[in-house]
Amino acid sequence: MKLSEMIRSGIEKKGYKNLKDAAVALGISPELLRVIINKGHIPKDNTLALMAKKLNIEMHVLVLAAHQAKVPDELKGFFLTPGPAGPGRRKRKFPLSEEQTDYLGKILSTDEIMMLRKMRQVTDDARTQISGFVDYMYASKHMA
Repeated sequence: MKLSEMIRSGIEKKGYKNLKDAAVALGISPELLRVIINKGHIPKDNTLALMAKKLNIEMHVLVLAAHQAKVPDELKGFFLTPGPAGPGRRKRKFPLSEEQTDYLGKILSTDEIMMLRKMRQVTDDARTQISGFVDYMYASKHMA
């Protein structure tokens, strides 16, 4: 969900009749609130924290939404958010979400993604052994 949609939803839940009343209650100027909602302006983190507190929105969710909007496409994978939880939602078969897999699919091959999935499922000791084996194979291949 976009930042502007989250803020608009929070304002509607609080029952403010217009943006001017909402801005006064939030402690910001009506013009700032208007450009945030209508033009997609991203305010400073301090302003987001204030808005989150007064609209009963989790601060980290609001700040994360703002930063996701700012980052270039190649960095969006670092800001992956979990999907919505629901009563009918099953546990994922693999430890990577579809969103993570789609992002990794742009930068890795299918075999590399499958290896990452398997690597996340093994114990720390197994990871150490696998890493040592890969390092050994890489070093021996480059020595030859």
